[in-house]
Amino acid sequence: MLYNFIGIGDRIEITDPGDPSGKIYISQVEDTPDDGELLVHAPISYGQYVRLNLTEKYSLLIFTDHGMVRFDSEIISYAKENAFLFMRARLLSGGERVQRREFFRYPCLLPIKFARLPEGGSPKAVSEGIIKDLGGGGIRFVSNEAVDEDVRIKCIMMLGDDCLAVVGTVLGKQFFPKSSYKYQYRIQFTGINKLDQEKVVQYIFNEQRKKAVGLAVR
Repeated sequence: MLYNFIGIGDRIEITDPGDPSGKIYISQVEDTPDDGELLVHAPISYGQYVRLNLTEKYSLLIFTDHGMVRFDSEIISYAKENAFLFMRARLLSGGERVQRREFFRYPCLLPIKFARLPEGGSPKAVSEGIIKDLGGGGIRFVSNEAVDEDVRIKCIMMLGDDCLAVVGTVLGKQFFPKSSYKYQYRIQFTGINKLDQEKVVQYIFNEQRKKAVGLAVR
């Protein structure tokens, strides 16, 4: 059974199959208390915990060490420990393996340094910008430096104590002549190792959790 692949700390993306918006909630496995059940962190949106409806059916996409696995589930209870809110989920299916590249995007304001990567050459002319949203598969950032679509760039990002250097490709470019940052770019990571990708995902989850805890203790 694919349930046995699930480990403590595995990231989860939760969706409601009946929600036409396709909204994704990000969470993490806290424990596997009983066969076919999970204790997970309640998802966070805009710095606040979200209470999903009890007994309603949800889809859980779990990022395990053995790959991505999707389960049908229902939320059966909630529990609060210190400032953290947890929910208990019962798995309603045996699970299926999933191949997918998209990732949850986290809105943020983080500095970035980047440089074009010429074919067969070293990056030059380092520029600066601000990351507007961040995900395991890419970023969206603004800058006053003009870069063409399909160009490969090296991105330097500080995520907490981690300095990550990844390679990305410019998928989209928008021009805003009256804005303080005239260009907005959509970047897909095309050169990132698994460890750095997990650091991005873990940073997003930790930042969401810190915001929720900060609101809870006020």
